Amino acid sequence: MKVMLYVVLDHVAETEQLLRDLSKKGYNGTVIPTTGLHHVLPKFSDGSGAISLAMMVDDLPEGNITLFMIIDDESVENVKAQIREATHNFTYVKGGMFVLPLISAEGSFESK
Repeated sequence: MKVMLYVVLDHVAETEQLLRDLSKKGYNGTVIPTTGLHHVLPKFSDGSGAISLAMMVDDLPEGNITLFMIIDDESVENVKAQIREATHNFTYVKGGMFVLPLISAEGSFESK
């Protein structure tokens, strides 16, 4: 059975290396830039005229990447283990992942 692995990670150097490593192992997917609520909300004006400190700091992460991968269910645990290792169990690289079963999948976007 095919599944969709959905992964959201802070966009840092380790994330880019993880993507390279997955690609070298034959996995394919779609990566899109995304932004978490904690990065978006400080940019919205609440009408108070106050400036958020988060808006003034230059070294805030640029955002997240969201990765969608369609893989065989037999590969899920191996890929998840590689993601856990690269992120230090999501403590160094923040994010999360989940898997959805697919009723049907076809096309050239499939991994392995």
